[in-house]
Amino acid sequence: MRIIYHIILLALALILGACERTLDFNGPENEKDTDLIINATAVAGSPLTVYLSRAYQIDKVPSVRYYDYEHAVLFRDDLATDYLTDDYLRKTVVRDAKVTVEVNGAGSYPLYYNDLDFSYECQYAPQEGDRIRIVALSGEKEAIAETVVPAKPHIEITDYKILAENPYQDMEGLINQSDTIMRLTCRISGTGENQYYRLRVRSEGTYYQETNMQHWEDGQWVRTVYSAYVLQDIYFSNDGLFTDNRLTQGFGGWPAYFSDVFDGISAAGRTFTVDSPKAYVSPDAIDRNKALRGKIPEIAPRVMVELQAISPDLYKFLKAMQLYRISGDDRDAEPVLIPSNVQNGWGIFGALSYDRHFVEYGE
Repeated sequence: MRIIYHIILLALALILGACERTLDFNGPENEKDTDLIINATAVAGSPLTVYLSRAYQIDKVPSVRYYDYEHAVLFRDDLATDYLTDDYLRKTVVRDAKVTVEVNGAGSYPLYYNDLDFSYECQYAPQEGDRIRIVALSGEKEAIAETVVPAKPHIEITDYKILAENPYQDMEGLINQSDTIMRLTCRISGTGENQYYRLRVRSEGTYYQETNMQHWEDGQWVRTVYSAYVLQDIYFSNDGLFTDNRLTQGFGGWPAYFSDVFDGISAAGRTFTVDSPKAYVSPDAIDRNKALRGKIPEIAPRVMVELQAISPDLYKFLKAMQLYRISGDDRDAEPVLIPSNVQNGWGIFGALSYDRHFVEYGE
């Protein structure tokens, strides 16, 4: 009985001694839409393009139409209405900023806004070893980002085979495929510590469909031929170089545990094999595209193998995005931090150089 009495007294003491305190909370209504976002990749040998947009508080993010992965990567022709990838950028772009790029601490180049692509452009083309600094000024807000262009990597195609079978035919997320793959054996050289890479393997080609329709050309009526450029960027390999154990789900045709981004230590002196499904589009699809021959460059069916040397910040960004894109629907998953290397803002400024080779199916 004495124990119960003491418990009651202790409970009363806790209740009477408790106090209430109102905590200040800085919610979205106290935030300002002032942060700039810089997104750019300095590609060796190509004019620099910078995308500048503005961050929005969470309750004021512009609404956009959702486009899935397949609409963005599987195939396109010259029609601008196939799919829209710039819907969000169109609503968030900063059009009146002052953007400059400084190279190796010496030369400076202004960038000019291009309203067609919603980007800032200049004639300066990055070169291997260039240290590049972007400065974007909009009103009183200034954002700065820096990167260094890596040295050109080296990849060799030592062998290839064209196989009239496609074990990936029914892979979820892949469409418009033929029953053929190209199997390539490759070797990477010149790698080392603090180097990072991305491997692109693209099957591509131009396909034509002649119709019974006619059009006037060079003083005569000729049959109309529709054309379409098709590509397939997804490839497969059992080599451990492409293994990322964090990627527990597949995405858009990529299998689970597969990543096309890796470090130089893993790639050092490595020979590996990749399978590239042949890109294909049915004649019916070509007819629906309504693209006249001549508007699309003629490309014989082939496979492009491109090894990219990428900057450390770009490597971290790509790795994080591959994890993020399979985590969005899991409310119990740990948050995925998307890296940013922009001072006083957000975004990623990366750099790359590449070694590119083509192998035609007809060879």
